[in-house]
Amino acid sequence: MKRFIILFLAIGLMVSPILFGGVGTAQAEKPIKIGTILNLTGPIAFIGPLFKNGIVMALEEVNYTVGGRKIELIPEDAAADMNVCLEKARKLVERDQVHIIIGPLMGDAHMAIAPYLANKKVLSASFYCGDIELTKYKNWFIYPTTLVGLTAPVGYYAAELGHKTMITAGTDYAGGHGFIKGIKMAFEEKGGKVVQEVWWPVGNKDFGPYLSSLKKADTIGYFVEGPSAAQLFLSQYHEFGVKTPLLGTTLAADMPQQITSQLGDWVLGLKGQALYMADMDTAINKAWVKKMTKRFGQAPGGLEANSYAITKTILAALKATGGDDSFEKMWPALLKVKIDTPQGPLAVSPEGVALVNNYIVELRKKGKQYYWDPIKTYKAVVDPRLKK
Repeated sequence: MKRFIILFLAIGLMVSPILFGGVGTAQAEKPIKIGTILNLTGPIAFIGPLFKNGIVMALEEVNYTVGGRKIELIPEDAAADMNVCLEKARKLVERDQVHIIIGPLMGDAHMAIAPYLANKKVLSASFYCGDIELTKYKNWFIYPTTLVGLTAPVGYYAAELGHKTMITAGTDYAGGHGFIKGIKMAFEEKGGKVVQEVWWPVGNKDFGPYLSSLKKADTIGYFVEGPSAAQLFLSQYHEFGVKTPLLGTTLAADMPQQITSQLGDWVLGLKGQALYMADMDTAINKAWVKKMTKRFGQAPGGLEANSYAITKTILAALKATGGDDSFEKMWPALLKVKIDTPQGPLAVSPEGVALVNNYIVELRKKGKQYYWDPIKTYKAVVDPRLKK
């Protein structure tokens, strides 16, 4: 009888992790491998380290451990190339045996790797939005929302200002088209009319020809890819004497203090969309900015805030599964995550799209410091096409 009881208890110990949502001993001894596909070389190489900093901070906060398992971060360089990105995704999945990949950034790269990662059941996360097409794969965490969802507030706000006509201008790649589509859809939904669409290539070094071609309109809704492009676009807009008011996208991320101070006071009053401002007056953000500044030697911006929030969401899901990183456990757990981040409250839609606040901001100055002042909040922004 005693031998039977001992045997029964031993079997119970082996199956209990399965019954109660934890991981078995063999699995617990293996690290949770999280891959990240960054742009560390190529035309937007400055972005990769910033995204990585946000991930590293989130992992350091939990001492690279969740659910009793150690976490191993495996970064790869996509070099802003779709083919390289797919190659690196295959390497992470087949050689490194990762079940979670954060990144890449560019929309073209998302679409290049999406079928493969869905087939392999890898939980994937976009660094800065993603096309609504990704939701059909049912394995993508799209943060902070879809491409259209992120910039829809620009179109809504333009209509609220009383503008009737608009020129849209943006970078000619999948992500740029998605961002511009969000502005256009929202503006037209409110009765506005887009009278001209202007496109320039990724890495464009001269906006003069495009600025010279602009028609007459009440406002310009625009998107450029990154701080360098933003600075050049605005500098040439000013040099060419264009008077049509601007409404920008991703302003706080693309125009930190070092960029706005170089542009000068003429740019004060610029308005548009932003997701995160480093000086947001919340306890969680102040504490995070202090930690990031101490750890990496500079104040964080929107890029670090994005990758940090994504990683915190993944960690929350891993905690809920007891450290089980299998897709079958992780995906439903991720859809239930509700957390507070430096950017604000975060939840997840049934499609895997993050639900976060979005802001209209205006550039202002206090003393010698330029800052983005939130003048309107759009809460838990949803892509209009996902609204039920």
